[in-house]
Amino acid sequence: MPEITATGNNATLFNSGVMVIEPSNCTFQLLMDHINEITSYNGGDQGYLNEIFTWWHRIPKHMNFLKHFWEGDDDSAKAKKTELFGADPPILYVLHYLGMKPWLCFRDYDCNWNIPLMREFASDVAHARWWKVHDNMPEKLQSYCLLRSKLKAGLEWERRQAEKANLEDGHWRRNITDPRLTICYEKFCYWESMLLHWGEKNPTNNNPVPATISSS
Repeated sequence: MPEITATGNNATLFNSGVMVIEPSNCTFQLLMDHINEITSYNGGDQGYLNEIFTWWHRIPKHMNFLKHFWEGDDDSAKAKKTELFGADPPILYVLHYLGMKPWLCFRDYDCNWNIPLMREFASDVAHARWWKVHDNMPEKLQSYCLLRSKLKAGLEWERRQAEKANLEDGHWRRNITDPRLTICYEKFCYWESMLLHWGEKNPTNNNPVPATISSS
């Protein structure tokens, strides 16, 4: 397929997660020359590239399938997507994780459930699929998926906000057993204390997340 070939994102726009491009110094210079003149609709590479390459070719959605439940999706469409996320053997060539990435969430569930604006990206089946891949990675690669202390605190804070809002899906009720919470590779490991600075009066009471006590 020629440049640019990609899957659709929405309407006439393509998604830049998987693309066919042709190495070219001329094209590179064109992109650099206009980068301060053209506004990206989403502030990133995708918006900018769509402004430059207004004519593009489509590849099948299975080559870059977006993990997203559109507002207009009915129950059958949602069920079909969920089936594709968990198919074994796999049907999709690429599953594109939109929203909060699974390695930036508790492994216990998709943390997009905890944020109202991100719930359209939430899928426990797709989340579990990624962690299955993770567990088959070499240990060296797994080490890049450890959680920083600030992220641990942020995830717990968002879980508590979901609890206060009593979100109907109830994921916030789940006991968090993610072993990465007990692994710290930074100088500051006591992420629980951050919750105090964020307005939480009881950083550990009724908290399903264990304290970080070990380091590696």
